[in-house]
Amino acid sequence: MKRRTALAAAALAALSSTTGCANNAVSTAATPSASSAVIGPVDTLKIAIVLPGPITDHDFNQVGYDGAKAVAGELGVQFAYAENVSDANAQRTIRDFAQQGYNLIFAHSFSFGDATLAVAKDFPKTVFMAGTATGNAPNVGTYDNPDYQGAYLAGMLAAGATTSGTIGWVSGMPVPNLLANLHAYEAGAKVINPNVKVLHSFIGSFYDPPKGKEAAIAQIQEGAQVLSAQTVGTIDGAIAGKALAIGALTDQNFLGPRNVLTSVTWDLKPLVRDIAAAVKAGTWTNKAYSFGIAQGSIGLAPFHGLQSRVPADVQAKVTQKMADIKSGAFTVPHDTTTVS
Repeated sequence: MKRRTALAAAALAALSSTTGCANNAVSTAATPSASSAVIGPVDTLKIAIVLPGPITDHDFNQVGYDGAKAVAGELGVQFAYAENVSDANAQRTIRDFAQQGYNLIFAHSFSFGDATLAVAKDFPKTVFMAGTATGNAPNVGTYDNPDYQGAYLAGMLAAGATTSGTIGWVSGMPVPNLLANLHAYEAGAKVINPNVKVLHSFIGSFYDPPKGKEAAIAQIQEGAQVLSAQTVGTIDGAIAGKALAIGALTDQNFLGPRNVLTSVTWDLKPLVRDIAAAVKAGTWTNKAYSFGIAQGSIGLAPFHGLQSRVPADVQAKVTQKMADIKSGAFTVPHDTTTVS
């Protein structure tokens, strides 16, 4: 299922938590208020993650869960999670993990930022990571999902695959992460076809599959032949309208083997490894962490036999552009300007 349950809490309210049984990398630029390490080495690391939606969504929540659980397993440390956490329950859930002694807690939602800051004040020796949020504190860092880098490549592929000169993009809410995704998708498309028409829709919810499907079908009726599926239901709409879709966060070809051209994938493991290693060593700082294409976190899924839908020269341009992003020769513009 689709995406961006991602940046804020999903519309689900049930709360459940499970316990179970994460190694290293490199961080990025500090926020203006970032400080040097203020928390000493940790002998017994315990990792927890709080998620706004289900861990089986093949999307934002599963990416967070899989990444944190995998790294906990690599390190042989205790791991716990809570899924389907509403904004109203976020502070209570985060506090509960802190009280249980979890000393590295990921609050995996834009809308959990304030709750994280509120709890962090009472647990100064616990490290909190607020996903896609903007505010930090001495023991609160942030991390983003720079999938706008992959969206740029997706836009190139979409513009190459359409024969109508129109492509689409469907998402939930106009939060910064998604605005960056939209603008990068359009910028990449215009590299291939400067005259391409890019339709976009925000359905007003982070999780409403029927609305996502409806928005997708509406764009197809306006001529879009390829859709960027940034919310659940978009791929269903693409299938119904016999269009192509580009999935998000995980390889979503299984949702529509004949329709999902590729997916922009997000692997959280490199980021969690880096942060976990820093917490254990006592070198963690309250930075704004951003792991993208260069760090191996953002990528493109295979075509699964659909590569003939994209001209070979466009595929070559996409491959070269990805290499340029990895090397630093090209930087994808990060534009969060609001749109109508």
